Order: sequence, then C-alpha cells, then structure tokens
Amino acid sequence: MRILKKILFWTIGIVLLLIALAYLTGNGHLVRGVRYTYLIGRTSPEIDDRDFFPSSPIAASNAQPWPQGSRYGRLALRPEQEQQLKDLYSVGFAVFQHDSLIFEQYWNGWDVDSVSNSFSVAKSYVSVLTGIAIKEGVIKSVQQPVSDFLPDFTELDPCHAGITIEHVLTMSTGLDWSESGADPFSDNAKGYYGTNVRELSLDQPCRTPPGQEFDYISGATQIMAEVLEAAYKRPLDELVAEKLWGPLGCEHPAWWGKDRADGDLKAFCCLYATARDFGRIGQLYLDSGMWQGREIVPRDYFLASVAPAKVLDKGKPNARYGYFWWLAELDGRPIHYCRGFHGEYVVVIPHEDLVLVRTGMKREEVNDEGHPKDVFQWIAIARELAARKA
Repeated sequence: MRILKKILFWTIGIVLLLIALAYLTGNGHLVRGVRYTYLIGRTSPEIDDRDFFPSSPIAASNAQPWPQGSRYGRLALRPEQEQQLKDLYSVGFAVFQHDSLIFEQYWNGWDVDSVSNSFSVAKSYVSVLTGIAIKEGVIKSVQQPVSDFLPDFTELDPCHAGITIEHVLTMSTGLDWSESGADPFSDNAKGYYGTNVRELSLDQPCRTPPGQEFDYISGATQIMAEVLEAAYKRPLDELVAEKLWGPLGCEHPAWWGKDRADGDLKAFCCLYATARDFGRIGQLYLDSGMWQGREIVPRDYFLASVAPAKVLDKGKPNARYGYFWWLAELDGRPIHYCRGFHGEYVVVIPHEDLVLVRTGMKREEVNDEGHPKDVFQWIAIARELAARKA
C-alpha cells in the first residue's frame, strides 16, 4: 500500500510539474489539448468539439426550408456508394440541384438537426463576408492594407506594413505561421486549443515578402476576421447572423467556437452548422453571389474569389486557390469548393447546377494537384444521384 501511495504521489507530482512547465513556456494550450483529446479517447480535434469549448450562437431568424425536388425521398445510395461514405466515417451527405434539396442521408447518430464543426469551411464564410463588406463600403477594396483597420498589426512588426487584404484572402501573406494538424506545438494547435487567438494571429513574424507565394495558413483567416470586426465595429457572429444566416434563410441555429468565454471567435475554423445550412453557401456561389434574385456578394468580388490568385504555388502558377475558396476542374470545367480538416466539403459544380455537402470524421490525403482524393468520390456519387430519374 505504501508503494502504491508513493507511485500515486510521484505521478501526481510529475503531472503537476508538466502542467506548470507548459504554462511557463507559453504552451498552456497543450493542457487543454490533452484534456479534450487523449483524456477522452481521441487523437485530434473532432466535429463535436462544441461540447467542450465556449461558443456564440447564431440564430436562425428567417428560416426558409429548402424546397424539395420531385425525387427527394426516392433516391437511395447504391451499397458501394454508402460503403465509401461509411469507410471515411461520414455523418452527413446532402445534394442540391436546381435550387432544391434532392437527397440527404446521415450516419453515426447524426441527423438533419445535428450541427457539425466545419473546420476550414469557415474560411469561405469569412471570404463571403469580405465581399459583402466591400459592397457596403466599410472596406474600399482588397488592395487596402490590413493596417488601415488594425494599426497594432504594423506596430507589432514593421514587416506587416505591406500586407493587404488581398494577400490575406489569397494565403500569400508571407507570414511564418506553422500550419499543422498533427504537431501539438504548431500555431494551428495553439489557435485551436489556446485562449488568445487574436494575439497569436497578429503577432506572426514575416518569412517572405507578401503577394508572391501561396502558403495556406489559418492565421490569415483569423486576421481577415479581425479586419471585418474592426471595419464594422461589431463581432463576427453578429455579422454572420445579420448578413448571411438571416438573408440566406438558414433553417437551424449555428454556433461559432471561441478561444475563451469572453474572448474571440476562432474564425479560421469552428463554425458549427447543419448539412442543409452549409448547402446555402454553396447555392449562393452556384448563383454567382445572388440569393433568390437578390445580390448578396458583388459580382466582381465573386468572380475574383473563384479565380486563381496570381501567386506561385510550389514554383508554378497557382491554379487551386482564390479568396478562401479551393478551385479545381471537372471534365475540363471549373468547380469551386470549401473544405475542412476532416473532409467537410461544400462543392459547387456550376455546369451541372449542383451543390453537395459532406460532413464527416476522416478524409484522404491530397493528390498531385493538391486536392483531397475523397472529394472526387463524393462528387462522383452526387453526380450519379443527380443524373437518376428516381
């Protein structure tokens, strides 16, 4: 018994020492990270993390249920299609065509009312809000320096002076943010599990001059959100509610995760919503920034946001990224999509008047063009469903 007490005493002591070291070395996020992963049987952030972190609600104040296509309820996945979705732990799959919902299915306890973490799908929402801000005149253009809105950005490091909104939107800031979903010491981990995401994003050193190289960093989206809040003098969740959730007729309330109860929204990730409501940003971009005949996003901004940014991508001209939107080709025609850490996707296929949403817990590695291989599986399934008579 005495030996067990000694072991317990030393174990507690070592744990307390490690916790103290984490905070003393500026890595307090590790404590939170371990608490909400390994101590509850996980190894990474998950789609239901809203259960553990503070968040701000976004009300569905103008709910407009999706019209259901004539084939809704009569289409079914083929066994091999459903198995593909299950193999990567999908929890939701919805397909919209000709402005209507034609198919949806859920797994693993999720249903039509369940909200899922969007992870980096949230970045595309920040892009849309930027277009709205330009339309409303609170931002003059994407050429404005970030420091016009955040004077402390340049004060923190003079090298920040040349960074414009366009550099932020196109992931070409040149900032030295460490983007990793696996490294517990990365800036991503600090942003997700830490308690001061604003300071983390604004206080980044410069690695290269801005506007030259595509370098996907989540800190860029956080900076853009800070610009929007400064431009409107209002928090991001209020802007989303007023300018997107209400006008797009979202059916369900959403939540946006925060770094702490009285802190900032984690804008680079952590918008929690239903598959149906995620589909609305896809429909908005399928209709070139219009919603039911009303312009939400100005056309010039929409076109720029889905055009390849004029920067280099691994030594070649960028072809896969616009303004927080991923770009690809399907049968030689352009498509654009939002994507998240675990394979959360909103895919827009303009030439087939088609939108798909997939939420889930796992995705495949990227191909040679920089696109996750599984996104094309989901595209193939959605197209096949949409092509059926019933």
